[in-house]
Amino acid sequence: EDFATKAEERARRQCAPRKDDPWLLGYFPANEPPFPQKELQTVELVLSGPKTATRDALQKWLAAGDTEERRKEFIGDAFDRYVSITSAAVKRHDPNHLNLGMRSGGQPTAAEVRAARAFDVYSVNVYDYEVPVARVRQIAELTGKPILIGEFHFGTPGRGLAASLVQVRDQAERGKAYRYYVENAFAMPELVGTHYFQWADQPATGRFDGENYNIGLVDVTDRPYPDLVGALVETHRRAHRLHTGEIEPVRERPAAN
Repeated sequence: EDFATKAEERARRQCAPRKDDPWLLGYFPANEPPFPQKELQTVELVLSGPKTATRDALQKWLAAGDTEERRKEFIGDAFDRYVSITSAAVKRHDPNHLNLGMRSGGQPTAAEVRAARAFDVYSVNVYDYEVPVARVRQIAELTGKPILIGEFHFGTPGRGLAASLVQVRDQAERGKAYRYYVENAFAMPELVGTHYFQWADQPATGRFDGENYNIGLVDVTDRPYPDLVGALVETHRRAHRLHTGEIEPVRERPAAN
């Protein structure tokens, strides 16, 4: 009950002031929930932690049978409840904007997909050179929701920065990589958008967790990377016609480093 009360208060404070904002599309209630595929570790953390309502419920559940599968089922049900509570709170305080989902990791679990009924859009982060068609179609079929790519990027080493999660040969190839990824994504009827991470390069000394990637549309002094920005302009001009099937996406793959 305490969690539901706190979720309600957060939604009231963060969402209610924005409910009539015409520039807002919607909310990501969370990003890459940490416990999918770590359900067993999560159970151990709850059991070894302080006395809480969650621990009491878990112990009662396991008293009826303690197996790995039942432990995973409990965490899946807990996640479903978490999504339902937070999504309902957001909708109560802002009924005018979209729930864009929780930006699942690249291979969402069954529990994540099941909880998607609370979302308007299912968002998934896909760090790769292209979006897997089969995975997008599978998620769309299971959820009945349109798909949004929550994060992707392309980087190259230089300027004292690391290359990134998905690396290409040089700045020119970053532009090619963007066009190939986004245009082929928009050719999928299930997919409604791609969300690039991120606007500016990370600092050379690293952000809070040490990441210092050369991934921005601009550098840390706000100077654009012309090859990448030019590619965005060309692809975005074509996005609607790509999505309707009027034209074909580019087929030139980027050169990886």
